[in-house]
Amino acid sequence: MKRYFIRKGCQTIVFLLLCSTFFSLIGCWDRREVNDIAIVLTTGIDYKDEKEIELSVEMVMPEEMAGKIKEGGGGSGTRTTFIESATGITVADARSKLQEKISRYLFWGHAEATVIGEQLAEKGIREHVDFFARMAEARLRNQVFVSKGKAKDLISSLPHLEDSATQTIQELSQFQIGMNVTMSKLMQMLKSETGGAALPMIDSTSSKKEPGKLPDKSQLKLMGTAVFKEDKMIGSLDSEVTRGLLWLRDEIRYATITLDVPEGEGKVTMEMIRSETELIPHLENDKWKITVKIKTEDDVIQNASNLDLRNPEFIMLIEKEIEKEVEERIKLAVEKVQKDMKVDILKFDSTFQREYKKKWQTAKERWAEIFPEIEIEFVVDPHILRPGGSTGPPAVPKNEVKQK
Repeated sequence: MKRYFIRKGCQTIVFLLLCSTFFSLIGCWDRREVNDIAIVLTTGIDYKDEKEIELSVEMVMPEEMAGKIKEGGGGSGTRTTFIESATGITVADARSKLQEKISRYLFWGHAEATVIGEQLAEKGIREHVDFFARMAEARLRNQVFVSKGKAKDLISSLPHLEDSATQTIQELSQFQIGMNVTMSKLMQMLKSETGGAALPMIDSTSSKKEPGKLPDKSQLKLMGTAVFKEDKMIGSLDSEVTRGLLWLRDEIRYATITLDVPEGEGKVTMEMIRSETELIPHLENDKWKITVKIKTEDDVIQNASNLDLRNPEFIMLIEKEIEKEVEERIKLAVEKVQKDMKVDILKFDSTFQREYKKKWQTAKERWAEIFPEIEIEFVVDPHILRPGGSTGPPAVPKNEVKQK
């Protein structure tokens, strides 16, 4: 009996070993070697005509990349990527036709950005975004932009400082001077009950080509925000209005403010260190109101005035001016978004939904009518943390410095 159990135990161990070996073998049945794939860095989608869209991808050129690594990197100006395009009825259809042109398997697992052409954005983007939601290897953390003009032209540009458009787009995203929207966040916006969405806009400006000189270089730049109602682009905000939008959405990460100083001459420039925006909803007698509270902390980075900032009274005067400036920027965004476009990309909907859950169930159907009529109160509370290492204006003669 004892021998029987030992034999059964040995058989079980052998069986488990065989299973582990079997599963380890089938675990990599679909593995693709690096030499068999074409790595997609950026995707561009454009409107072709009523029946087709154009899909363009920026891909790594392995031989150029290998040579650059061997040389130790550096800005040689040699392009390390190339662009290929194909048209189709849908993005999936265009991808299939694009694959026919490429000898390697198109791999989207390292894609950093998706650029949507302006004309396509105006026609609607929901069905195209669906492709990325369903493709298993797609990165939902990749950044999404709307291009001024065609997306293909933008991702084909060769920037001044980088070796590809993708690298420049990455750098611009990291600065966070505009909206920062991933594919995942875009999907959440599009499925919201009120249907408002916003994406950063990006443009490319080319330098003129002269005989006997290097090929044209391009400068990519963020140029504001594309505003969507449902899934169609209905307009755009310029860079100045976008700054106000970022304050309202609590997404401002970098800002400088230059002011004419009160009680003196010249200007003072502040750089924002941190900021926090709180939206406080109120519902009284079917009157929808919201308070926008902003706390901001700044450093003085240039004192080009005749004020001696060792005087606390001058600091308080400057803080008052910051309050006015920030409120003015926010009001520009509110006027454009709430009054002109009448689409909620300010996060007012989610704020009221959290606070008034029952009321929201009936209000959400009429939000397009309610949103433009919401009364907004602004409370801006700025603080200057550091007036600078040299509190007095160093370039102003002592007898001209205002100390009181």
